[in-house]
Amino acid sequence: MKDELDMIFSDKDSDIEKISSRYKAVDDKRKEKIYEISKRKYDILKAGESAASDDGFIVSAEGVERYSRPKLYRYFSAAAAALVLFGGAFGGVMLSRSSKVQHMSSSSNTGVTEATSEGVTKADIFSDDTVVDKLLSNVELIQRAQYPETNTIDLSDEIWFNSDEFVPEVGKQMSITKYYYAVKDERLDTWKELDAFFTDTFIKASRERYVGPDIGSYEVGHDFKDDPFANKYLLTFILYNDKVYAKSLCEPDKCYAYGFDGLYNFSNYKLVSSEFEKGGSTLIINGDSIIEDLEVGSLEKLVTCTREYERPDGQRIVANIELLPEDGVWKVASFSVKMKNEEDQNAHNSNNELPTVEAPSNDGEFAQLQLHEEKKYYNTAETSSLLAELDNAWNNGTYRFKKVDTEKYAQQIWNAGGFDELNTLENKSFIYHMMWNSYNYFDSADITYNIRGEHGSNVWSDEVHSFADNRGKYYRIESEIDNYLEHGLGTTYLYDGISTSVNENEKTYYEWYYEFFDYLDRYMPDQYRWIKVYDEETGEPVQQNTYHVNVENEYILYPGAGDFYEFDKWYIEGVEEILGRQCAAISYTEGDYSLEMLIDMRTGIVMRYTKDFADIGQIDTMKVTSLVLNEPVEHKYFDKTGYTKERDDTIYNDN
Repeated sequence: MKDELDMIFSDKDSDIEKISSRYKAVDDKRKEKIYEISKRKYDILKAGESAASDDGFIVSAEGVERYSRPKLYRYFSAAAAALVLFGGAFGGVMLSRSSKVQHMSSSSNTGVTEATSEGVTKADIFSDDTVVDKLLSNVELIQRAQYPETNTIDLSDEIWFNSDEFVPEVGKQMSITKYYYAVKDERLDTWKELDAFFTDTFIKASRERYVGPDIGSYEVGHDFKDDPFANKYLLTFILYNDKVYAKSLCEPDKCYAYGFDGLYNFSNYKLVSSEFEKGGSTLIINGDSIIEDLEVGSLEKLVTCTREYERPDGQRIVANIELLPEDGVWKVASFSVKMKNEEDQNAHNSNNELPTVEAPSNDGEFAQLQLHEEKKYYNTAETSSLLAELDNAWNNGTYRFKKVDTEKYAQQIWNAGGFDELNTLENKSFIYHMMWNSYNYFDSADITYNIRGEHGSNVWSDEVHSFADNRGKYYRIESEIDNYLEHGLGTTYLYDGISTSVNENEKTYYEWYYEFFDYLDRYMPDQYRWIKVYDEETGEPVQQNTYHVNVENEYILYPGAGDFYEFDKWYIEGVEEILGRQCAAISYTEGDYSLEMLIDMRTGIVMRYTKDFADIGQIDTMKVTSLVLNEPVEHKYFDKTGYTKERDDTIYNDN
């Protein structure tokens, strides 16, 4: 009897007629998949038997399509103390659909090709670059789906859920809103395709950290109060009403950190080197260790591929991919991506042309104040070139900071005769400058303040004592919080590139690496701190970019001024003195959100604020109760004796 697979590939008219009468036609999208599956089965049957590798795995080769990739959670509670690195160039390069690449089996021991590697590979470990190419292509697609800037999701189809989660930067539970957008990439837009894609890419323990369940039984905006419960459902990809949604790593017009193009757009980078070594170091996916979920002995096969890429702007990217075999196929166990260390990077960029953007003149005793001009860019390609120049300038320390004459402008605002005199372009540009560069206007601070929040019947307060030594690169926050759930004590230490959050009640701590005092050695002119790019057809903002490192403690000592880029959204409403400091009273409004605050005109420190979230009925207030500037700050260091380490997420340093 003739096998049906032989009939499919037969050239006889009688066989073709039988097939056409027996089976219905399929749409174009399925034709390619049916052919791939049929051809694979046919090849296996014709071969007679499957070859087995020396280690017992079946040698197999399954076709997998090439893919795409995503972040920021919006904090509704105003009690965050976060350390955030903003920067990088956001391009508009889209990943095109590529030809299929076959998986290599776990028995493959192919060496690294000369065209793509500069390293030496041991012959006794897995070292196949074609497999890593395919897997990183899949990782790129997965990451792409999490960034609104990449146009692989439907911004008009948004759902969101709330959860109370532990925020390590703050050392306590906070209400977080997670936004999801419908996936429109046809390789991931159905649950069956998504599951198959992740099965081809990640080992089981890792993909379980990415793919969540169908949560269509919950209403949009549902509040997952229990942290473990939320982590079980609110994963990176979820199914909702028969549609696949991806969790966004940032708001559509606020893609912070380095963005997709700055870290994960491998298809647009030049591969510099690719080296393999036995073993690994992290095995962390989405902040969780997967070691406990691995089978005994599986780590003996663990291999790490370290790749270095060069972006179009000359910046180097380092990707570490930890690989394990599963069902005879090498897959991703975990991965991390980061910018190459600056000291190594400078050697590569030394011959690059420096940015053409100009800083204000620093001739004389004071720097010239740069008058603010809101620039709107409508050509993504041209803007990418500008952002690349700015990125190189930031990384290379091209610009050097010099103070403006704070006394002159402070008195000018203090003595203003009315609204128009207060809100001249020069005065508002000065306030804008002080908010961006506050850390350059004081050496140290010993400050206490109270934060109070009201959300319906829920009321909480946080008594905070902060110590900052900018020149000594030291920062400490001591906090005592009272709310309807707890009375908590916590301390956050920032020094030696490490941030440690300590829960004094439970005697636990959490730490991660962060180069948070980088801003002392880097500077970007005010005019280029905030770059906004708009869609050429709709005029809507599509991306924005900032250059600064912000030790954000309720925006008090280091306020930042991203929201103040558009001068027509805020104004100076008057002046006020608090604790002997002359302050400008600022009022900002956007939609249902309003902010009023007092800014010390000689340091940029925020002395008081009121934040009104009218859409959710929440009001947060803060008032500084004591402030000592430029006096020696006691450096206390965390003694781990008697404390238990919760977990170590050094991978967060990459983002």
